[in-house]
Amino acid sequence: MTLLLCGAVLVPGLSGCSWPGSSGATPPPAVAPAALPKYYDPAPLVADVRARTRLDGGSTLSVAGTLTHDGTTVPVTGDGALRVDEAGDAPAVRLLLRSGPSSTVARSTEIIRIGGRTWLRPGDGGWGEAGRVPLPPEQMAHATLAANVAAGVDPLGAVARYPDAVLVADAADDAVDGTPAVHYTLVVDLVRAVATETDPARRASLQAQQRAGLTRLSSEIWVDAERRPLRSRVRQQLPDGAALDVLVRYDGWGVPITIEPPVG
Repeated sequence: MTLLLCGAVLVPGLSGCSWPGSSGATPPPAVAPAALPKYYDPAPLVADVRARTRLDGGSTLSVAGTLTHDGTTVPVTGDGALRVDEAGDAPAVRLLLRSGPSSTVARSTEIIRIGGRTWLRPGDGGWGEAGRVPLPPEQMAHATLAANVAAGVDPLGAVARYPDAVLVADAADDAVDGTPAVHYTLVVDLVRAVATETDPARRASLQAQQRAGLTRLSSEIWVDAERRPLRSRVRQQLPDGAALDVLVRYDGWGVPITIEPPVG
């Protein structure tokens, strides 16, 4: 009896095994998507993302997350836009923020930030500049929430301010709505950040977080192959003890964005 072993006898020009219905060819292996280049030094990451956003000039954005206070968690949503100037100053922001228990009508606050000035319009009321027009106590908490979210929508604002206190803790391949991206986790050493902060209000906020037991702050950002931010995560401990955790999505880098001080 003779056993014919596939591969033991080769016909010139052919190799491998064939079976009924096959072509005799081995299917090619699946090709994994190419990984994007990654930064492990925060300085060039910040510089390149800043350069890209300045070139694009701005983006529309949306916000979704939660606010937790005294064991109660409520949804936070919003939409708006930011404009980035070529000079590299803090982005101008326009945001309509809504929050409140799911069973109630969400409370809303509209906010505009340009340079060092902030304007608020709670609910159906009129515009008022923060620090110049007092707000009723029932509106103050939500206005503070809106101001903190608006300050956090700058994709790298939390880390670019403290370049000597930042490290890249993780850089992982990911995707945002099907677009390949790198998900960065950036960590700020709180002690070093406090030591370099010159703004009294910011310094007091950082020191309050230190007293609460925090030693570092983390920031997350998803960056595509063109160095555009696609998404960022804002996590903050607010002055009243509430914890804010929201995702910011940037949906239209390069679209024309105009943000002006409110009238009336």
